Amino acid sequence: MSQPNISDKKLKLSVIVLFYHGEQWVETCMNSLENQSLPRAGYEIILVDNGGSTPSVVKYKGQPNTKVLSFSQNFGFAGGNNKALSHAEGELVLLMNQDVVVHCSCLQELIKAFDLNPQAGVVSANMLMVSQKDSVNQQGSIPETVGWYKLTRLGYALYATQKETSNFIPVDFVSGNALGFRTRMLKDVGNYLFDHRLGSYAEDLDLSIRLKKTGWTMLVHPQAVVYHFRDDAFSGNPIQRLRKLFRVSSNRLMVYFNNLPLDAFLLKLPALVLGIPLKVARADGAPGFNLFNFLVALGCVPMIVAYFGLRIFQINK
Repeated sequence: MSQPNISDKKLKLSVIVLFYHGEQWVETCMNSLENQSLPRAGYEIILVDNGGSTPSVVKYKGQPNTKVLSFSQNFGFAGGNNKALSHAEGELVLLMNQDVVVHCSCLQELIKAFDLNPQAGVVSANMLMVSQKDSVNQQGSIPETVGWYKLTRLGYALYATQKETSNFIPVDFVSGNALGFRTRMLKDVGNYLFDHRLGSYAEDLDLSIRLKKTGWTMLVHPQAVVYHFRDDAFSGNPIQRLRKLFRVSSNRLMVYFNNLPLDAFLLKLPALVLGIPLKVARADGAPGFNLFNFLVALGCVPMIVAYFGLRIFQINK
């Protein structure tokens, strides 16, 4: 496999990993990012301790092509990545979640995808959901499965898998996890990456909608593989999970409210509301339809809509 052209004067790629209470993931994630087929001189790694929650990242400070940022407060996924982006030197940037293992050829494949698709503003990795109990071979052959997201008519992104293909897959939504993008495309989406008002969740939906209004395309590259440990998504006590439900769902409503004319938003609102329990019932990587989660979320819908209205009122006050 030929190596991508890398300038000696400018880094080709910056990889940003935002950590929040992520001590258990630091070593695993960092090891996979350092052991890449792409020459280490060609990319930098930016580790972010968001809110002082993951202090062990400091042990990587001073290593070649590695930056460590420590934020005194939690800026959320949106704000944390926005702040970290100002430290990135690469013309390409890859955002990573903390609970991932990156296949050894992932970074090289992402750069190749951008080189072959000059119209692509975003190239997302092949996201494969695994359990912490699964054995992940970072050096193994490329799996025969592609994990990607498609935007439903109900307003939420549905995780799907299909048989592996060597072709790039055009999509209308890209997850914030393993999100690669050209920094120069930001000028066409409002000169910012994520809407910081969202904090965490649905910031990638907002970016995808803004990007669709431009001439840039979004692709998933099947050969650029990232393994995402989905167990963490289902963790937390019932109160924490309910808070997440309210935040995720109201953020999704806010994204469409911010990006659609009011009459178009009101017309779409019933579908968006129906999408709240349906999304919860089919969590990413989870097997089948969870009726209990559906009923709980359905019962919370009136309060979620009220919470959304309160947030809109506070923002516009």
